[in-house]
Amino acid sequence: MDTNASGVGVLTQLMDAAALRHRVIAQNVANVNTPGYRRREVTFEADLAKALTADGGTAHVKPRVVIADGPERVDGNTVDIDREMGDLSKNALLYQAAAQIVTSRIASMRAAIAGR
Repeated sequence: MDTNASGVGVLTQLMDAAALRHRVIAQNVANVNTPGYRRREVTFEADLAKALTADGGTAHVKPRVVIADGPERVDGNTVDIDREMGDLSKNALLYQAAAQIVTSRIASMRAAIAGR
């Protein structure tokens, strides 16, 4: 079955990136009071958009964890807990939306296979 025809392949990549982003945000929150800790973030969507417009396929696009720039506190830490909580909420909504779309598309494929 060609999962890319229905976009399921891209959606699962997006869900994988969101799961990684959740772990990275949790790591940032856990280190909010660690002196010298540098905030990390996941980059993925821009690379995915480039791959989708280039028509070269998206299988090679992987999420990357990078050290983010940002204002530094006196102790050298760059984590802003309010930003992390906002990013966590946004990421959870992205994951849930992608999961619902995947579920819907798989249900449609099952119905088509069953002849309904």
